[in-house]
Amino acid sequence: MNSETISKLAEKLYEDRKNIEDKSQKFDAQAVYDILDSLEVLRKPIKEYFDMTEDDYYQNESDHRLTLQNPDHKLSELHDRVQVNHVDGSLAGHKINFTYNHEDPYANGDYKVKTDINLVSFAFTVIGAVYDNTIVADVRNSVSKDAILSIGLAAHAVEEWQ
Repeated sequence: MNSETISKLAEKLYEDRKNIEDKSQKFDAQAVYDILDSLEVLRKPIKEYFDMTEDDYYQNESDHRLTLQNPDHKLSELHDRVQVNHVDGSLAGHKINFTYNHEDPYANGDYKVKTDINLVSFAFTVIGAVYDNTIVADVRNSVSKDAILSIGLAAHAVEEWQ
């Protein structure tokens, strides 16, 4: 996987967001999963996390950015998302600082697919820009595991919604 692939998917999701929202176009969750797996931030393929309990993830891999409140629930049921929203630091010095905020596509009770589509698109825009200007190890060593999981959870939720 290369930075161009990440950036192109981000652009395509942004361009297609309304068609995905009105269900006139299929969301390609597998393309998202492939990128996440290629980044090798998480220890396992992203799909293996969906049936994992919150407690198992929290104890074994989480960087504790996610709000996990139901230890026995599957991660696929989690409503909290960690959104990659900015990056700063020094690319030349390999000191990259991603910043994050929380999103909840269920904030008003009903699922808002737009929130998850935007989360995936924007996160890949930021990650793709960094990846384009440095080495993948810099991304791998700097981005939050919980943010990468959140991208996968968002893609999975959109896929299930369709």
